[in-house]
Amino acid sequence: MLRSCTLSSLVLGFVAGVAGANDLSDSLFAAPIRSSPGAYIPAGSTLNAPVITPLTTKHGGQIFEVTPAGRNRDTVLAHDPEGYLSGPSSRGHAKTNECAGWLTLEYLYWATQGPSVPALATTGVEGNPTTQTLLGGERMLNGLRSGFRISGGMFVDSANRWALSFSTISLGSRSERLAGGSDGTTILNLPDYALSNGTPVPNYVGFPGLSRGTATASAQTSFFSGDTHLNRVYQSGNGFRFDLLGGYRFLQLGDSISESSDSVQLFAPNARTMRERSIRTRNYFDGGEIGFSTQGRLGRLAFEMQTTVALGATTTQTDRSFTISEFGFLGAVAPLIQTGGRTAQSDFAVVPQLGLKLGWQPMDHVRITAGYDLIYWSRVRRAQELFTGSDAATDFWAQGLSLGAELRY
Repeated sequence: MLRSCTLSSLVLGFVAGVAGANDLSDSLFAAPIRSSPGAYIPAGSTLNAPVITPLTTKHGGQIFEVTPAGRNRDTVLAHDPEGYLSGPSSRGHAKTNECAGWLTLEYLYWATQGPSVPALATTGVEGNPTTQTLLGGERMLNGLRSGFRISGGMFVDSANRWALSFSTISLGSRSERLAGGSDGTTILNLPDYALSNGTPVPNYVGFPGLSRGTATASAQTSFFSGDTHLNRVYQSGNGFRFDLLGGYRFLQLGDSISESSDSVQLFAPNARTMRERSIRTRNYFDGGEIGFSTQGRLGRLAFEMQTTVALGATTTQTDRSFTISEFGFLGAVAPLIQTGGRTAQSDFAVVPQLGLKLGWQPMDHVRITAGYDLIYWSRVRRAQELFTGSDAATDFWAQGLSLGAELRY
């Protein structure tokens, strides 16, 4: 957000008698700001109003040359001439700013890095070159999907140098699913990784002359991000602003993978086997964040770039469940295998983010924006990659386009 005052048209007041002016009452005088020093200083005459001329900027504030009323020499410098607005004879606090706060709602069309998913369902015999993978066997869940971002902020001091801001990102869940079966004339295999430490063992749900059955398999992912910052306007003026910022960053990445099967032996119709297996992970990042933002404006067009980096910890919660049950002539028996439980582990992680945005302001309080963002997360654990028994951490990214509207007040 840009903060600016139109210096060529701002009318300021000044208390008579400042800097030693004599024989003047305690009323306010006003004069328009001029672009060059001495523009309203007639040689050898006494001023009836102050002349205030912008000189330069320093540490985010603009420095002005002020020639008080009643003088024709001996200028003084004022860092905040906006405080001398017309009104009571003491300094006022009314400001002529572009905005005091902002609220933005954006539609996101983003992609996230997908996990490497093992083969969850295949046709044919293991190792046969004609065997086809029905689900998995590649990197998945990395396609574009819709989401939204809500962000905003407001200045918290009268000089508009300090601001609080926030942003939340939510991407809709993305999943891929398979549901099918075999009538005993075709092969349907759900390779079993749990019994062999990552090496697939055939689990023929359907096999000609041996078995028939049904099976399901699915993989799912979701992503959420939130942050809050304290912004310090370090440099501003002439349609440009540079902010330093620091705050807190939170990320959440959720993944799950599951498969189930229900098969019957053709030679013994009452012999039935049911299998269920699932792994679910939740990665949480908490850390401190620093960065900067650069904003510029030319007429109704605006440009913004924000770069941040967060340092903190990723905590991964993993839930596992694996059950094999058999049914015979007498009905269900106790599960042959039943395992599960929850584990948690933490890793140091780094999360940099880059955001670029263009804006067009059709009216004073509304801005239309379009942008691009990239978030990188150094260490996460994906449920799909843990399915084969691995426990290694990997990296993650989320990136995409945004289109939004910003309310400025």
